[in-house]
Formats: sequence, structure tokens, C-alpha cells
Amino acid sequence: MDAQYKIIYRDVQNLRFKVHDLLDDRAHPVAQALKNEVQRLEDEMEMSKKPRSLEDRIKAIQQHLAHAKTSAEINIMNVEHLDFLHDRFEDMRRGLRRLPNY
Repeated sequence: MDAQYKIIYRDVQNLRFKVHDLLDDRAHPVAQALKNEVQRLEDEMEMSKKPRSLEDRIKAIQQHLAHAKTSAEINIMNVEHLDFLHDRFEDMRRGLRRLPNY
């Protein structure tokens, strides 16, 4: 695994734990979908998928976060945490775009 790729992989692992810690309602379907997408992202990084595929997975994660933020009946975590995670995943997308095989 490339050194830059390893850094992003460690970030994914840390964010997976952070998502788990920040969730208030882990049983909610949106929370389950969010956790599954983050786990898939980690799995795809272990399989050394191409950065564009990983970016698509991150976009799906960000859509779940945005949906949770805008929907009044979804209360899986507070808004500040949703924004924090969205920003961290956006930073990760930028990192993927800098990889040589993007």
C-alpha cells in the first residue's frame, strides 16, 4: 500500500470509530446505512480500489450525513457532529484526488 494511501486508510479507520462513538441512535435505519457505508469504504481501501471508486463511496456517506442533517425526524446525532464528519470526509476526498493514480 502506498504511503499516501495508508494515511487515508488510517483516517478511514479513525472516522469509522468516530461515527460509532457519535451516533445517538444506532438502531435508526439511516445510522445503520451510514455505518455500513463507512465499513464498505474501509473494506474497499483494503482491497486497494481505485481512488475514484473510493470517492464515490465517500459521496454516498456524505449524502447520508446531509440527509440526517436536513430531515427533522432523523435524530441520529447532533448537527455539529454531522457537520464535523461531513467536513472530514470532504478532506478525505481532497486527499484521494491528490493520489498519483487518480
